[in-house]
Amino acid sequence: MPNRRQLLSRSAGLIAVGLAGCLGSNSNSETTTSTNESTETETPTNTTASETEEGIEPYTVTVEPNPSYTFEEVPETYATIPSVWMDIGMALGIQPSATASLKRAPLKFYELLPGVSFDESEITKLAEGSESGFDKENFYAADCDVHLIDRRMLKFYANWDESDLDEISTSVGPFLGSSIRFASTSVTENEPYYDLYGAFEKGAKIFQRQDRFEAWQSLHDDFMSEITSELPPEDERPTVAAIWRGVNPDSGKFRIAPLHPLQNNTLTYRRLGMRDAFAGRVPDGPIGYEELLDVDPDYIGAVGGLTSLTHEEFVNTIVEPFENNQNAKNLTAVQEKNLVRTAGQFMGPIVDLFATEALAKMVYPDTFGEWPGSAAEIPESERLFDRQRVSDIINGNN
Repeated sequence: MPNRRQLLSRSAGLIAVGLAGCLGSNSNSETTTSTNESTETETPTNTTASETEEGIEPYTVTVEPNPSYTFEEVPETYATIPSVWMDIGMALGIQPSATASLKRAPLKFYELLPGVSFDESEITKLAEGSESGFDKENFYAADCDVHLIDRRMLKFYANWDESDLDEISTSVGPFLGSSIRFASTSVTENEPYYDLYGAFEKGAKIFQRQDRFEAWQSLHDDFMSEITSELPPEDERPTVAAIWRGVNPDSGKFRIAPLHPLQNNTLTYRRLGMRDAFAGRVPDGPIGYEELLDVDPDYIGAVGGLTSLTHEEFVNTIVEPFENNQNAKNLTAVQEKNLVRTAGQFMGPIVDLFATEALAKMVYPDTFGEWPGSAAEIPESERLFDRQRVSDIINGNN
């Protein structure tokens, strides 16, 4: 879209790429807003860009660690590495035009929402894998108005430098994504700048759909208010060892994901009031059964397993191998059959609802109802959020 591209101009102000300030105390509702904001003037979040006789009045968006960008027209297409940003786009009613691999993407959750669809045939592939194979020519071919991709991810996965990023930003469209998956353990050794709804608010501003964001915020607050009101007292809440990068019980090696307030990867466990079995001493590298037995968590959580695995796959590859492993048999979580799974890296606003509902049922079945193994199998009367209300917001019928 060459003509549209000429109308999208990047502002000159550059934002320093540095460590974000701490968010401070964390609440169960996880509704804190974005941190480390630029002092550059932006269009107020709760308004849309002004319309003039000539069209949309220019508006500026800052999503660190990227340079600020001034839009002279609302972008219509976007590219993303499958992540929280794809789910943010879908929550705003916009399917991505280009992505990397969709192999582990949360498409099954979109299928559960009436009137919401995801058409893979309309997707231009940036790479066959989500962490390798990126070629600049694919970005040119996709020709997206904006890239909701953290610049640091392409430096890491594609070995790009600033000149590569600037080339695509100038010739195709700006980069306005920020990784919120990890905290201090991220690949860049920097903490993320935003929590989930802080990033979501930025996405709404990019596409000028603040009304949908506000509807989402209201739904989210109602949902979390009902969940947290039913949680047991803090001293009665269970501990969990959250494991990421796949769980292979027979290998005897596990990477622990901290329940850090800036780590979106483990947001669901914090939402349900679970306590980190490794609090204050999360290991940097892989650990074995000896370390797991030392903390002996009430639950073991497979981060990402809810999205990437079916119930049968979860049982066959994680639950049964744990139950059959001689070392694992001594763990309380295994003995009590307290093996659970959450969504992980793809957890934007839509996936967050499904993941929170699932874990609530897995951990507190007496309060929230039994988990049947799949969100698709939850009876309508036992669902913790209204699928139709979500669909209405996504489709702008709020």
